[in-house]
Amino acid sequence: MKLIKASSPGWEQEFQDEDDLKQELFAYLCSGCREGTKDYYDDGLVNEEFPVYFNSSIGEMLATACGCEFYVEGIDDE
Repeated sequence: MKLIKASSPGWEQEFQDEDDLKQELFAYLCSGCREGTKDYYDDGLVNEEFPVYFNSSIGEMLATACGCEFYVEGIDDE
């Protein structure tokens, strides 16, 4: 499996274990991505991003604002 940072050409790391890849990816997520956010407009909720945890799927991590800078090669179900 390979973790690649799209915003930094040439930055990539290979992992043999999915948990190691998740640990590395999780380290790049800011507190807002980890804790989730809620955006309000005119006293109404307009957007909600749910929290992401270490045991979240790689796909859930990649779907965050920070995680979208990355992609993973070598995992079929993500």
